[in-house]
Amino acid sequence: MFALYPGSSGLSTYGEAMSVVGSNIANVNTTGYKQVRANFQDLLATGVRGSPDKIGKGVTIGAVQGVFTQGSLESTNQITDLALEGEGFFSAKDKLGRTAYTRAGNFSFDKDGFLVNSSGHQVQVRDLDPITKEPIGFSHGAKVVGLNDPPVATGNGANNSGIKIQANLNADATVPKVAFDPTNVQSDMYNFATSATVIDERGGEHVINIVYRKMPDTGPQINPQTGQPVPGSGGRNTWQWYALVNGADVGGNPELQIAVGGGFLRFTENGKLTQATNGQFIAGGQGQVGPNGQIIPPGPPVLVETPVSANVGVPQITVPFTLNPQVIGINLGQGSNPLDPNDTRTGLEGITQFAASNKVLNVEGDGRKPGTLDNINIGADGVVTGYFDNGQVRPLSRIMVTRFVNSPGLLRRGENEFEESLSSGKPINGNPGDSGFATVRNRNLEKSNVDLSTEFVKMIETQRAFQANAKSISASDEMMGDLVAMKR
Repeated sequence: MFALYPGSSGLSTYGEAMSVVGSNIANVNTTGYKQVRANFQDLLATGVRGSPDKIGKGVTIGAVQGVFTQGSLESTNQITDLALEGEGFFSAKDKLGRTAYTRAGNFSFDKDGFLVNSSGHQVQVRDLDPITKEPIGFSHGAKVVGLNDPPVATGNGANNSGIKIQANLNADATVPKVAFDPTNVQSDMYNFATSATVIDERGGEHVINIVYRKMPDTGPQINPQTGQPVPGSGGRNTWQWYALVNGADVGGNPELQIAVGGGFLRFTENGKLTQATNGQFIAGGQGQVGPNGQIIPPGPPVLVETPVSANVGVPQITVPFTLNPQVIGINLGQGSNPLDPNDTRTGLEGITQFAASNKVLNVEGDGRKPGTLDNINIGADGVVTGYFDNGQVRPLSRIMVTRFVNSPGLLRRGENEFEESLSSGKPINGNPGDSGFATVRNRNLEKSNVDLSTEFVKMIETQRAFQANAKSISASDEMMGDLVAMKR
């Protein structure tokens, strides 16, 4: 009679085992699927009367174990398709804040611009330090679509910011005959002009013209009060530079070019820049003198020299593009001191004065307009890089990879997701590509690791085992029938 029970357990167990095999076969094309296998074990044995030996009471499935071998990678054309090559899982959180883990990287964007998996759960990333590019802070959803790049105003000259100009001024140029009027600048008031585009704090673009005016070679002015030469006045190989803006940019007449600042340039006889300075406008008038005792004749405002800020090191101008006046650095070259043998500056990296035509070599200006995200790229290290329509390229975040001490101990929750269990151990978070963590392959998906030929073999084995157990029940039934027939 007891012979029926082992066969009965076999039928039940191998019926369940066939479900395991069938599930693997059904998921042969499921992205990121990890196959399972049934681990059999015998049931508690019973003793034989008069013998220490035990007789088995049948079979059962001790555990259904996940097999987390690497699946093959399939290339795609979707930028949000990601595959992990190596150990680890993508982390995703649902709306209740519960974390799930998956190898299926067929991600997309939801209506709010977050990167989500096929279940709508947000893929977890970490922010990046803008200097070290290392992840910082806690994990959060990957907000990608709809990101903006804020504008950056053109710099004030500190830390090599602002406008940089490389040009040559013709040493044979003649002094313009028309006096310079900063309130209404005309083309016959200067010898040469360069232009640069600057950005205000709101991201607006403005064109600034830097014009250069040759000064006559003269002796220094004499301060009438002290009888001493006025510093910076007179001399040879001296030019003035002026920064011009359209009148509309400063709330004036749009048909006028207005000078909002300027300074002086001094060169050696061989054309090397020795000094680039700032300047300020002083209104002309009878008996008017500048801060250093310069005589300011009647007429338009006159530019007088002022020192460059020691904290910045380059001339500056101030322009009221918005309610907050903007200070812009104008880097015309570092200058040099030919009388100092220890001075390593060349005087050639900015403005020069050679006997050649006026020529612009290079004009650079920092600052940028606002931009919106145009495209992204995800590297093998998991860094999500954003490409904005203003030309800015910057890292946005870094995808987080999580691994476990015992991955087969994870609980399957369906929808290609797993969750932590006591058997799996605590999650260990890391960066893609670090030691022990998988790398990310974009435009790829990890295929199921199910080997279809192996599963067919298992299916045949399971079917035969089921048939054999059914046969043992049939044989036991016949034996019991024979026993009952003996009474007759």
